[in-house]
Amino acid sequence: MAFSLVRLFYLLMFFGCVALFLAGRLFYLQILAGPALTAASLSSRIQEVSVDVARGDILDCNGLPFTNTALHFSVLVFPDHLHNPSQTARRLARLTGQDEEAITAKINQRRPFKVKTNLDAVTAQQINTMNSQGVMAVAEKVRYNYTSLASHVVGYTNIADNRGVSGLEVMYDDILRGNQSEFVAALVDAGQQLIPGLGYKRLHLEGQSKASDIVLTIDSHIQKIVEAEMDKSIEKGAVVVMRPSTGEIVAMASRPNFDANHLIDYLKMSDSPLLNRAVSAYQPGSVFKMVLAAAALEEKTVSASQVFFDPGYIYVNDRQFKGWDFDQGGRGKITFTQAIAYSSNPVVIEVAQKVGASSLVSWAQKLGFGKKTTLNFDGEGEGNLPAPENLYPGDLANLSIGQGSLEASPLQVAAMIATIVNDGIKPDPILVKELRSREGIVVKRYPLSRGTRTLSKQTAAALRDMMADATRYGTGQAAFVENGGSAGKTGSAETGHYDKKGKSLSHAWFAGYAPLYNPAYVIVVFVEKGMSGGDVAAPIFRDIAAETLRRK
Repeated sequence: MAFSLVRLFYLLMFFGCVALFLAGRLFYLQILAGPALTAASLSSRIQEVSVDVARGDILDCNGLPFTNTALHFSVLVFPDHLHNPSQTARRLARLTGQDEEAITAKINQRRPFKVKTNLDAVTAQQINTMNSQGVMAVAEKVRYNYTSLASHVVGYTNIADNRGVSGLEVMYDDILRGNQSEFVAALVDAGQQLIPGLGYKRLHLEGQSKASDIVLTIDSHIQKIVEAEMDKSIEKGAVVVMRPSTGEIVAMASRPNFDANHLIDYLKMSDSPLLNRAVSAYQPGSVFKMVLAAAALEEKTVSASQVFFDPGYIYVNDRQFKGWDFDQGGRGKITFTQAIAYSSNPVVIEVAQKVGASSLVSWAQKLGFGKKTTLNFDGEGEGNLPAPENLYPGDLANLSIGQGSLEASPLQVAAMIATIVNDGIKPDPILVKELRSREGIVVKRYPLSRGTRTLSKQTAAALRDMMADATRYGTGQAAFVENGGSAGKTGSAETGHYDKKGKSLSHAWFAGYAPLYNPAYVIVVFVEKGMSGGDVAAPIFRDIAAETLRRK
């Protein structure tokens, strides 16, 4: 009897354990793993094709869009739903201009796919009225406008994953992209056939964060002026336009240009159209003489009215440095202000030897050379500023006239000129003004730069006089703007390269401001291998400044 009770007890324990296990498994399947298993079950009954989700807009300071300005149409194909696959492939190839064999190959893979095209609305309507189940044309926003305005600023995305690759697109990728998704879905039966009556649905899934718009300091009206002039006059180069009081960049462009809708066409071009030359570093040439002048005045090594003698050349140790006007016999007796206006190499080199390498490099650093600007734009170069301990007298001579290993970007030069115009206060360049929700509500504002005192007011005023004299009677006369006046500094920087005739090639620069009184804009023009700053870059500056001031 006792033995039977023990057996009964163990039997009950066994069935109790089995019951607990089954209850636990049921709890796991229904409660813990239920949502995932449901989704997996449904996914086998859903066929879907993703469509592009419009990223946030990139807007100019007036709210005008650089992106999402038009629609195009793509074709979605669900192979399992096609009644006549070969006929469908033939029709699609004819209407879209795509290769029929490529479409057929994708159909044979039996997975839903998208034919990426730039169909117009009429052709899209033709496709949607083909009465071919499993094929439809859907509208998607074209990310980039066809004028390619501000293309190097805006940048571009990777078509495969809609992520930013360059420019503002990559710098603000998380903000512009958000984490939403959109697709066209079809609910199918166990045989992967469309369930009658349900059709195709375009679904938009909201993620944790929505895409936002970014508002720039760029003024598209000024940007158009700049780019129109560049298309006429600059094959390779860059232009930066900045408000000196705030550091706001109102225009920034690079050439050659590119169309972000057809990137593959530009990837193998030898002239590097995807390179943003506005933030890339080059030898600045005589534009750097403004830094030497600033250092000399701040250190009180010389005064603006001090007289020097320019014979057209100067010896540093046993090495001769010629002035650009060597063949004319030099300038003779001139003041330091006139030396800068005439871009006198002999006088500048003489003063540089008195200033010394440590002081010159130190002031160049204060004015932003040798490091990225606070903008830290995508692909921005630091440039190169040699260490003072590596500068022998001949190297110092080269540095003072913007040659040798010195390199700077047009953006860095613009910040330096803005410091001079802004009474010695160096503004931080700014490009993004605010973030907005897609409904237009301001989410975040970026404060304008209060700047940093870098030069004394007296030095800044003296430097402006030098730049004004450059356009009155010096090397920059071609940059003078009739209505309102202008001031600036030319630069012709030797590159170490030669043309087919053996002639030395130089970069052409003009960096200045307009109008002369109460300056509104700093404008830097850089023409890669453009030869003469006074003959090539200065007239471009004049035309941009004159048209910009006329429309102000």
